[in-house]
Amino acid sequence: MKRKSWFFGVLTLAVALIFSQSAYAAPVYTDSVANNVSADRIYDHIDQLTKNPRVTGFPEEHEAADYIADQLEDYGLEVERQTFPVVAFKSNGATLTITAPEERSIEAEPFSYTPATPEEGLTSEIVYAGLGRSQDFSDVDVKGKIALIQRGEITFYEKAKNAADAGAVGTIIYNNVDGELNGTLGEPGSIPTVSLSKNDGETLKGILDSGETVETHLITDVELNPSYSQNVIGTIKAKKGDTRKAKTIVVGAHYDSVQGSPGANDNASGSATLLELAQVLSKEKLHHDVRVIFFGAEEIGLVGSARYVQSLDADQLDNIAAMINLDMVGVGDTIHVLTAAEEDKSFVADLAEDYIQTYGYQYERGTSLSSDHVPFAEAGIPVAFLHYSPDPNYHTPEDSLDKISKQNLYRAGTLTTLLTHNLANDTKLSKPAKTKKQNQSSFHNPEYDQQ
Repeated sequence: MKRKSWFFGVLTLAVALIFSQSAYAAPVYTDSVANNVSADRIYDHIDQLTKNPRVTGFPEEHEAADYIADQLEDYGLEVERQTFPVVAFKSNGATLTITAPEERSIEAEPFSYTPATPEEGLTSEIVYAGLGRSQDFSDVDVKGKIALIQRGEITFYEKAKNAADAGAVGTIIYNNVDGELNGTLGEPGSIPTVSLSKNDGETLKGILDSGETVETHLITDVELNPSYSQNVIGTIKAKKGDTRKAKTIVVGAHYDSVQGSPGANDNASGSATLLELAQVLSKEKLHHDVRVIFFGAEEIGLVGSARYVQSLDADQLDNIAAMINLDMVGVGDTIHVLTAAEEDKSFVADLAEDYIQTYGYQYERGTSLSSDHVPFAEAGIPVAFLHYSPDPNYHTPEDSLDKISKQNLYRAGTLTTLLTHNLANDTKLSKPAKTKKQNQSSFHNPEYDQQ
């Protein structure tokens, strides 16, 4: 779609026209809301959040939660924290050396939550075990050996567990797409597990296929310690109409990052945009509650969002009319409107698409299982995951403040704030279901997930 330039008067008129045509959109005072969104404030929040990586369970993640809670309290929101136990994982690296048939070093990365090898490392033969499913070990002797496994079909944790159950002392999982593989087991594993690129994995498999025996020496230098993470939750209470009938609009973003990355785009950008939304909407009178949730422990497997959804009873879940998720909105030229599955019906994703079409932004519809909207979708709540791409620097030390686009921040902030404001003032809001299957594309961040 061609991108168009616009000025605010045209935007206001166009949005008003869209509202009049939408079955789920109520009139909204766009001037007062959109004029109050500041890209500079969003940028400043990112600056504050990116002083250090915010790795799950470490003090920097806790400090980020404190900063977020302080901001929400300053805005006058009702603030609570939902704390849950995690294991804080730190990687000091891995070494993988092939000792036979000829000596060579291969670049390997420890999976998050892999255990450490003994200090002297593991020396063993490598055996190929397909996709690492339980049936893949039926004809393979991996006892006392290291299993070489291809990525795909089941989770990394299941692959490592199946290998351990079959008697393996270690696991090497290689990518099934080009590029490096940075993954998480999601919970502490029982045998050392490292990742390889597709090219290196296929090279090892080729040697094994030729009939050669491959001997290797593996070291994983990691630390695992009990700790905690937390969700920071702020609520803007309904003040208009019969508040006893108020529904809840959830808008979420995770604030943790991966080790070694400032996490400016992933996901200080989403958290900072959510702080701006909270500040702007805290001054508005709404028919429905708006709950902003800053999730911890997303990077180790959507732990914070899953904990939140699991904490709700049936009535509380039913009261949530929609969930909007912001993850990586500061870099890229295409905004994605994503649900958890193509067959999901989501009026909020459709409404977000209507807004984006009005603005003339370049966008795609699609699906993703890689962020905090997923537990809500699994609970039957309509979701819209908003995400800009591409970003070649996410999960790297280069995901820094200087890469962030203020134009992206303004667009994401205005879009999300207007969308949330509109939903929160819809007097007929329930949990409608409609879907449009256009511009559908598959969107997948392989480094986010666990399989």
